[in-house]
Amino acid sequence: MTALPSDRLRVHAQRRTDLLARLDGSTCEVIASPPVTIRNSDGEHAFRQDSDLFYLTGFVEPETVMVLAPRHKEHRFVLFVRPRDAERETWDGRRAGSEGAKERYGADAAFPIAELESRLPDYLGGHRRLAYAVGRFPSNDARI
Repeated sequence: MTALPSDRLRVHAQRRTDLLARLDGSTCEVIASPPVTIRNSDGEHAFRQDSDLFYLTGFVEPETVMVLAPRHKEHRFVLFVRPRDAERETWDGRRAGSEGAKERYGADAAFPIAELESRLPDYLGGHRRLAYAVGRFPSNDARI
């Protein structure tokens, strides 16, 4: 996976800053990527990142959740991503992993997607509202 040019990263960072300012500190924004869909028994449709998630992060990998938590004491921009996996990367392409999400995409914190359910309550705490598109990708709704 190649890093986005730094000017592109600044554009995504500015978009997040603008959205955080509009969230007024009381709303936590959560955006999830669409699920990977199977085309036939062992093939997948080409993955296309959710437009909102891409607009705010530039991150193009599946199984991603972005959290913007204006009231969290340490991390305002958090990504939950697929971990690095040499065997899967042979078939699916390179992954940024948690470290790449921080280094290349500017996340304050990044964790494996498997930790979403255990870590999300910490980021939601202190916020009065949650902005999340229920029903957009039903397979993600129960997790969020």
